[in-house]
Amino acid sequence: MKITIEPTSTAELERLIMMLQSMEVTNFEVTNIPKPSITKGDKSIDPTALFGIWKDAPRQLEDIRARAWQHNT
Repeated sequence: MKITIEPTSTAELERLIMMLQSMEVTNFEVTNIPKPSITKGDKSIDPTALFGIWKDAPRQLEDIRARAWQHNT
């Protein structure tokens, strides 16, 4: 017998696998896992214009993390 389930996210797939394992279903197969696309960078761009971008407003790692936490809540 064959059943096809198409989850819409990786998290959904993980929950589905955990559920099957908790029910002691051992004969299942995960197929057609999409592979991430890798794009090579544009080597013609000159990054020297970015050097010193924060010289007038230096940033500390703690400040960046604190702001990131505020955006996630």
